[in-house]
Amino acid sequence: MALLGSLAVTEPTLAQSSYYFADHKAAFDPAIPTPEQFLGYPIGSHFTRYDRIVDYLKELDRLSDKVSLQPIGKTYEERPQVIAFFTSAPNQKNLETIRQQHLQLADPKASAPSYGALPVVVHLAYTVHGNESSSSEAALLTAYYLTASTSPDVARWLSEAVVTLDPAENPDGRDRATQWFNQHKSVPPVTDPLDREHNEGWPNGRFNHYLNDLNRDWLPLAHVESRNRMKFHQDWLPNVMIDFHEMGTSSTYYFEPSKPFSTENDLIPRATYDVLNVRLARYFARALDGIGSLYWTKEQFDNLSPIYGSTYPDFTGGVGVTFEVGSSRGLAQEGSNGVVTFPFTIRNHLRTGLAAVQGAVEEKELYLRHQRDFFASALTDAQKFPTKSYVFGAAADPNLTNRFADLLLRHNIRFYDLKQTTSAGGKTFEPGRAYVVPTAQPNYRLVHSIFEEVTTFHDSVFYDVTGWSLIHGYGLPYAKLKDAALATGEPIRTLKPVQGGLAGGPSPYAYLLNWSDYHSSKALTALQQAGVLTKVALKSFSINPPNRPGGSGAQSLPRESIQTDFQAGSIVIPVAGQKLTADSLVSLLSSVGQRTGVTFTGVSTGFNAKGIDLGSNNIRALRKPEVALLAGPGVNPSEAGEVWFLLSDQLNLPVSKLDPGNLNRVDWNRYNTVVLVGGQYNSLDKALVSKLKSWVENGGTLITTKTASEWAVRQGLTRENLLASARPDTSRSTERADFGRVAEREGTKAVAGSIYTADLDITHPIGFGLSDRRIFVFRNGTTLLKSGSSPYNTVAKYSPNSLVSGYVSKENLKKINNSAAIVVSPEGQGRVVLFADNPAFRSYWHGTSRLFLNAVLFGPLVNTPVGLPISEEEN
Repeated sequence: MALLGSLAVTEPTLAQSSYYFADHKAAFDPAIPTPEQFLGYPIGSHFTRYDRIVDYLKELDRLSDKVSLQPIGKTYEERPQVIAFFTSAPNQKNLETIRQQHLQLADPKASAPSYGALPVVVHLAYTVHGNESSSSEAALLTAYYLTASTSPDVARWLSEAVVTLDPAENPDGRDRATQWFNQHKSVPPVTDPLDREHNEGWPNGRFNHYLNDLNRDWLPLAHVESRNRMKFHQDWLPNVMIDFHEMGTSSTYYFEPSKPFSTENDLIPRATYDVLNVRLARYFARALDGIGSLYWTKEQFDNLSPIYGSTYPDFTGGVGVTFEVGSSRGLAQEGSNGVVTFPFTIRNHLRTGLAAVQGAVEEKELYLRHQRDFFASALTDAQKFPTKSYVFGAAADPNLTNRFADLLLRHNIRFYDLKQTTSAGGKTFEPGRAYVVPTAQPNYRLVHSIFEEVTTFHDSVFYDVTGWSLIHGYGLPYAKLKDAALATGEPIRTLKPVQGGLAGGPSPYAYLLNWSDYHSSKALTALQQAGVLTKVALKSFSINPPNRPGGSGAQSLPRESIQTDFQAGSIVIPVAGQKLTADSLVSLLSSVGQRTGVTFTGVSTGFNAKGIDLGSNNIRALRKPEVALLAGPGVNPSEAGEVWFLLSDQLNLPVSKLDPGNLNRVDWNRYNTVVLVGGQYNSLDKALVSKLKSWVENGGTLITTKTASEWAVRQGLTRENLLASARPDTSRSTERADFGRVAEREGTKAVAGSIYTADLDITHPIGFGLSDRRIFVFRNGTTLLKSGSSPYNTVAKYSPNSLVSGYVSKENLKKINNSAAIVVSPEGQGRVVLFADNPAFRSYWHGTSRLFLNAVLFGPLVNTPVGLPISEEEN
């Protein structure tokens, strides 16, 4: 295989019939246009825009009664997400009936179906990483083949299967990559790996609009594309799902089975790996053998967690398979196996995709029976598990509680309203503000993945994260129960939005907002954007309950909903001094409260029953955040995107994304907050560092995460210090070891993505809104911070025994334990907020993302410890 494909990719010899379907024995229906005929160029000679891919599927839908196209939603950039259904004409007329019959496989109480009469469901999912472009081109050819082929074999497939096809799971990233490759391609192709065509500019097309990796979003469902996709998945529960990817140019082709045991999840029945995966693998091998393509299995890629598109189906009774092809990353590129061409990579994915359909049909009863047995065995496994239910919910944070409950609904997990006050795990849960999740349900394995910790593994070398439990990411109170007695009544099917508005009626004096609800930050920024003067209380207080009826323009909430205790971090909105009239302010507060689900309380006096009064110097005016985020070459795209998404989605706050190469043009005085996420900032010269330092000392708030925190320390932007690095020890060792054990030995030195506990100073502005000092922190980096140079500077510190879930070596755990997680360093009139980790990890780690938001919103207030005298200048 010295030459993997012809370099003359525009020649007619690469047309569908002569290259991609050279061994197809039956004719094609001439009424169905080939992709080349429809698009005007041979597949593999040009990168196809997403809209043209959808247009072709629409044309197949118009021309054939074997095809139907269904929209499932839109992306952030307003591109449609679609699913194409390929099945026989009689099946197309009965799709909904087939779907309902198929879903009975997931109900252990339902009667077993007639497996011979029920079609198997095969889902082909392409291009979740937008720059792994060959798969969407293969999708076009696969769609054509299933529609136009007159082969009896294909007729059988469509009679005995419903084949669903997602042409691009990440349309926005797909088009970003398509633009790059088409813009830089050459004719004839340039195969030099250093050519610009093969080296995408930052941030590249892998990610979605907000630069998040959608292949890690199947469990968190943080993004709209994933939520749309999950709705389809739960509606159909595919028996076989193929996830198409690309890897390095010098690799060949990978398909599962994965590495036995070490990269597989013990919750999943062994039959998934040892039987279902292996059966399909024979079809994939035969397909690639037929065209002389090299491949490999049983190595590297893991099946540990349901965060991936190739693993989540394993948790819903199907079998998910990863396909990875060595990529041309352009039209043609040199690799260690010769020149890899775009048509060659497309053909590999075409052949294995069709092989998946063939294998699923020929082994149909095996896969249908497995899905039924899977959900029945979930109940058996749950009976053996000591935890019988989970209770979760924060009475003071109904919006985050509802957000987590909504996530459970999207995963088709059964749960119930808590109907009585319950104390468990050192926490108290209130009826109407908490929920109960029994483990004894068909989706037990997903429930376990969302709530349980994992600390035992078969291996120490991992492809990605090893701790993924969502309840820790949300930071909500929860407890494990030994029985399911609290799970009574009807399961929750829909959630009522949290009612917000105005309590106590219009006030002539001030309005208050408690900071405990996750949506309080959303409400605060809405007021700031409207020009409202807002203040924050640095200490707690209690008010006498107001007793006034609601006024015009306000939604007055019941008297019993009125809060009287307000914790540090509560927002004070005085009536005096506002640009708005009193009536306009009432109307705005009512509207914002209803929209965000938070409650503003009107008070008629500043004299409080307990604690500080409303005129105290411990109630400080807030500034509207003006945020700049460094985003460009050298900056980690995902981490930058996670901050961008957090500020946009949670705060509706515009953030300026500054390219590191453009900083000489920046007027730093435009911003009061600058964020640097993980990355390499060596391109910032001494002059820029000096400007940034002066900006901080003049009152700016610099927020850094992970390696950016290391950079800030080394550049002298802060007086704080680092601990010895947790990076793998690269020094030479005299100990002799077998070469074949290098991955096993060196892998143990890495810090895999795992979950830890830390002690949080909840009296510090960064910790406002939380009532529990114990927080869960996600760590997948090696940055280690020393405790602050002042007793008051260490906002969060890792616990002495900090590991909760995931893998970490004993040596690295010793370094992490008792190190600082968050340090705030006052510098002149400004401050540097150092996070050792990524608080906005993958856009679902809300427990620490709220601390990041506090840094943005309250940053200017952290220099003076609470209780010290405040001068007029400082105030």
